[in-house]
Amino acid sequence: MFRVFTLLTTTALSAAVAMATPDFSDEEPGHPIPHLGVVDVHAVRKGGGSDLNVVIATPLQGDEHSRQRLTRKIENYLRAINSNGYSAQFGQPTPKNTAIVVHIHPRSDPKIFKLLEKLRSRVGAAKVAFEIKPLEVNQ
Repeated sequence: MFRVFTLLTTTALSAAVAMATPDFSDEEPGHPIPHLGVVDVHAVRKGGGSDLNVVIATPLQGDEHSRQRLTRKIENYLRAINSNGYSAQFGQPTPKNTAIVVHIHPRSDPKIFKLLEKLRSRVGAAKVAFEIKPLEVNQ
């Protein structure tokens, strides 16, 4: 059903889904959200559309800096989805064919989960599905 490829590089998205010009000063390798201008995992759907996945593999703290990084990451994904290049390559995004999926460490701060619920309405207003999936981790 999906052709999956990863984009965990310091380059921006492909030309078709470029997020304006990423500011690589936003790179923070030690942070749970290290790259703001990169789609962590992009799964392309047969028949059009795709899932843009955020992967937060270590617990995300609830501090203002982390909340801002998460918000900016989601906003960058929305910018990419709403670009002409995205539509040209993957078709017009709808909630049925396009999703932002956040895979998050379950021991992230509760403030982060509250923020994700607030971001759900922003993503929904952009006519994109939004999923929050806690990662399965060894205790």
